[in-house]
Amino acid sequence: MAEEIEISIRQKLREDFVSGKSNALTDEALLELLLSYALSRGNPEPLARKLILEFGGLDNVLSSDFDTLCRVKGVKSYTATLLKLAGYLRSDGIAKDQQSGASRKPQQNLIEFQPLSNQKPVSISQKEKPFPKATAAKHKSDLFTNSVLKEAIEILPSLPDTEDLGKIRAFLKENLPFSGQNTRDRYVPYIVNRLFPDGKADQALRSFARIYPGSQELRDACFYRFCKAEPLMFAICSDLLIPAIGYGRLDRSKIREYLVRRYPSAKVINLSAKAIVNSLVAGGVAQSDRKKICFSYRDPLMASLAFAIHSEFPQPGMYDISTLENSTAIKAMLWNPDKLLPGIYELRNQGILAKVSEIDRFRQFTTKFTIEELVEYFRQRRII
Repeated sequence: MAEEIEISIRQKLREDFVSGKSNALTDEALLELLLSYALSRGNPEPLARKLILEFGGLDNVLSSDFDTLCRVKGVKSYTATLLKLAGYLRSDGIAKDQQSGASRKPQQNLIEFQPLSNQKPVSISQKEKPFPKATAAKHKSDLFTNSVLKEAIEILPSLPDTEDLGKIRAFLKENLPFSGQNTRDRYVPYIVNRLFPDGKADQALRSFARIYPGSQELRDACFYRFCKAEPLMFAICSDLLIPAIGYGRLDRSKIREYLVRRYPSAKVINLSAKAIVNSLVAGGVAQSDRKKICFSYRDPLMASLAFAIHSEFPQPGMYDISTLENSTAIKAMLWNPDKLLPGIYELRNQGILAKVSEIDRFRQFTTKFTIEELVEYFRQRRII
């Protein structure tokens, strides 16, 4: 009976995926299906859930290194190998194919499931149950279960002077302020993927961190990048914080209720709610106790505002002021909207912006730096 139940579970995972059902395309469901090919016996759900909880999402699981995966109880070497292979196919392998112009033609006929034990092969016509498109397989809930933003901000000024993410990862594994090696290994992808999403440890943020260590400017820059990498933060700020800005506080239970409504089937609501609060506090955007968070609009610091502007508009040129004012990322910073325009004029006065124009309904500003040139300007002038 137990063996029949096990076969039924695995068969349903595969059938749901092949038929493109939405419940089969979540991070946890995709990982369950993947693990079903590595685990010869048992239900893959507990291990899939454990990995999602520990690493915070499927992308982080697949991008973790081999040794880190093997330290997780229940993950054997052959399981870690399959996970690394899947991660390669999900990112590096596909990227190389795209660069070389190679293409993979999808199978047009049948998908045949190999038998488990005494199970008979099952063939499913793609005309009856179409294989999900690649875009659908990328589906994820956007929930995250760990912040690690406070630790990232603290360690950022001491990172080695290199764009090599391999060296950055090695440094973080040795120097993050956690006693357990497994914990340090697990948190490295959170920091790297959020602060350096373009695949290199860019000079701009590393230099900015060395110019403004331990400052609100650095917290602002890191919180900005964190929100860009975790768009759920945009929703929290626009749907919960900004509407309550006049009250100056929000019960933490409201965040949990919001997540339940947004992700009714998610199993990590409490962890995600806590991570959101930790992120707001680490970024200097809010203060918190066990029951509520307190916040208000903030006056933008000049270096922080300049870093955000040149990140939003990376190429020197002329831009509409209203585009900046309506930017989701800028709104998430909880900067006082009435202070943005004076801040833009002050950046012009400090020689950071080339020009600000307000003629009738045309309101524009002109940038003259790339983000790298901007940070070098900070280094020379120490803009405060």
